[in-house]
Amino acid sequence: MKKKLPPCLRSCLNFLKVNFARNTFLLFSFVAISLQALAQGPGHPNVDAGEDIEIPCNEDCTELNASYLYTGDTSDYAVSSIPYAPPFPFTGGTPVSVNIDDRWSSAITLPFDFCFYGETYTEMVIGSNAVVSFDLAQNTPGGFCDWSFDESIPDPNLFHTAIFGPYMDVNPAVGGSGNINWTVFGDAPDRTMVVNFPGIPYFGSACSGSSLTSQIVMYETTNVIEVYIQDRPGGCTWNDGNAVIGIQNQDGTIGETAPGRNTGNWSATNEAWRFTPNGPPNVVFSWLDADGNEISTNPTITVCPTDPVTVYTAQAVYTNCNGDVVTVTDDVQVSLDGDFDLTLDLGPDLALCDVPSYEIVPTITGDITGATYLWSPGGETTPTITVTDSGIYTLEVTKGDCSIIDSVELSFGETVDLSNDLPTELQICSIDPIPVLDATPTTPGIDLTLVTYEWTDSSGTVVSTDATFTPTVGGTYNVTVTYAPCSQETFTIDIIISNQPILDLGPDKVVCAGGTFEIVPTIPGGTTGVTFLWSTGETTPTITVSETGTYTLDISIGSCTATDSIVVTFTEPIVVSLGDDFESCFEANTTITATVNDASNMTFEWFMNGVLLAGETNQTLEIFEVGEYSVIVTDANGCTGEDSIIVSGRDDLEVTLGADFQTCPNETQTITATTSEEGVTYQWLLNGNVIAGETNSTLDISLDAGLMGTQTYSVIISTGGCTGEDSIDVTLYPVGNCVISQGISPNGDGFNDVLDLTFLNDRTGIKKLQIFNRYGAIVFEQVNYTNQWKGQSKNGNDLPTGTYFYVIDLAGNDSVYGQQATGWIYLNQKAN
Repeated sequence: MKKKLPPCLRSCLNFLKVNFARNTFLLFSFVAISLQALAQGPGHPNVDAGEDIEIPCNEDCTELNASYLYTGDTSDYAVSSIPYAPPFPFTGGTPVSVNIDDRWSSAITLPFDFCFYGETYTEMVIGSNAVVSFDLAQNTPGGFCDWSFDESIPDPNLFHTAIFGPYMDVNPAVGGSGNINWTVFGDAPDRTMVVNFPGIPYFGSACSGSSLTSQIVMYETTNVIEVYIQDRPGGCTWNDGNAVIGIQNQDGTIGETAPGRNTGNWSATNEAWRFTPNGPPNVVFSWLDADGNEISTNPTITVCPTDPVTVYTAQAVYTNCNGDVVTVTDDVQVSLDGDFDLTLDLGPDLALCDVPSYEIVPTITGDITGATYLWSPGGETTPTITVTDSGIYTLEVTKGDCSIIDSVELSFGETVDLSNDLPTELQICSIDPIPVLDATPTTPGIDLTLVTYEWTDSSGTVVSTDATFTPTVGGTYNVTVTYAPCSQETFTIDIIISNQPILDLGPDKVVCAGGTFEIVPTIPGGTTGVTFLWSTGETTPTITVSETGTYTLDISIGSCTATDSIVVTFTEPIVVSLGDDFESCFEANTTITATVNDASNMTFEWFMNGVLLAGETNQTLEIFEVGEYSVIVTDANGCTGEDSIIVSGRDDLEVTLGADFQTCPNETQTITATTSEEGVTYQWLLNGNVIAGETNSTLDISLDAGLMGTQTYSVIISTGGCTGEDSIDVTLYPVGNCVISQGISPNGDGFNDVLDLTFLNDRTGIKKLQIFNRYGAIVFEQVNYTNQWKGQSKNGNDLPTGTYFYVIDLAGNDSVYGQQATGWIYLNQKAN
């Protein structure tokens, strides 16, 4: 068995093939060809009713035979050989892969939905090796179209979702070859996509002189595929001469090939193959008469027309996979023998009333020369006859070997009055029986044994043929009274049965004071056609009352009536009071009492801020927090009274922590909470966070060195449900570690611009600061010093850069410096 080429060898051959194509490439010009509109191809939806038929005069019937293109859905396909008659030209379409070998075309948009193996496609690509694919993911537009293969359909190694027409290695790059092209013919829903491979040379010198001419046709609606092979020479040795005609599904597991045309080295000339969708049928056939009525679904039927010319229509209705429905029809004309041109009509059957005789005059069309007449009964041979008796009369007209026959029935009689005692309408209550209806004529002299009756209900159904009839249900009834042949009358009677109404005003009602009550009757049968009369004189379906009393309603519907009464009692109002709004801290029991005018048989529901307090059903309520409290008091009749009260917390608790301050690192400070309230509790917080365990009136604090930002200490005092709060901000002195600086650089950058002794002044107090130059002269002096020196002299002039000496007299005995601090400091004016 021949093996498929290894990938490396296949790549080498592709390289050689491309270069061969380049070396043999010849420029050519494309000549546009005007394509005229062509007839539809054989794969379109079509039906043929056959040739027109003439029925000989000695025959009554004929057989009609229709043919149509039978198709199914695309889950399966049937392959068949068809006559080689390409329906479209091989040239003149839009060219693709011009002078390019082994290439897929760019994506081509299909003008219609094309169904293939159960899927719907709107795009395709054409491979230059005589193949069409709808799988643009694997067969990339403009990409390489493989030429080397030896697999047979179906096979996953062959192109997926493809039509092979026939797939083989051809080379459109050879000079003088035809152009692969595509064209769309027709109008929706009968369009056709045609792909042509006209005179495309085989690839390689081993196949020189051989070329392929073929055509792939895809039909809208039917989804039929046809492949026409004008010439495919065999015997070429390149790629073992392999070629294949067929189709393959989306994963290469299902496919169909033309018999003898699977992968191999075969030759074909002037042959064609059709791939017809063969799943469950998607076409319905029927024969229609001239009025469009269906007379059969069998393509072969026998018809027996009586008119000189009758038209029958063969119809095929195709349903595409996208839901589109396409109907095609064809007519066939069936005529009676044209040489026998006579028609005969004796007219309609007649009832001849109050006349002694009647002349039957036939209507005959056509040439009656040489015609003979034969009447029955009687055997008269005249063109007309006069009769006096009722009966069926038949005339046979004969001309040559052909005859035509017609009959007419005549009935002689007298007209009579068929009046009766039936009413036109009966109103019946459902609890009363429907009376017997009698349609017997009351006119004297009528032979009642000859009178017939037909009673029908409102649906037209015959319910009786007697003179009398007793309906079981209401409705419209018609009775047709006939005294043949001349007298017939129809009488109509409407029987209106009213259901005996059921009326219920409900139980007696107690209504709370100040309210109203709408009395709504319950009428199970509905209120259509019901009239109302209340004891108050009102005639509305409902009434609204506001006074104690007995109320009665009478209703009627048709001939039926019903009555009911109800007692409505209005109660005294319930007055409830909770007292005035008040304030509380809830440090002792706080109780609210609902005062009501009569507390006996009352129930209580308490609410806080609109939310029901479960289990609180006493007249008093102990409360523990602020809010709006309300109570609803309900008596035994369900009547209610209510009141509400607002209980607020005290907002006058005060506490103070003093002024904000600064401190040195790791220096203990005590913050004291001062309040006039007694019995309060304390809770300290740092920066909004609770300090666990700190619940005294004082708080000792110490800030770590390097701590950035402000530390906010707060205290909350509480008693009952009331609170008061104050806070204080504590920061570290800006002088790091609270020491006297040994240098300043007054350049205005906000850092070390002055000799800042705020911490020392706050801690001990500074009486005086003196600055000396290196010669011992006082250059600056300030009493009550804090941070005033920034490198200036007594006169305010900038002192020169250098080392200076300070003497600080303190107001007390400082824990670090004692009564006086001395030292040196470097002034850096150059930083300016």
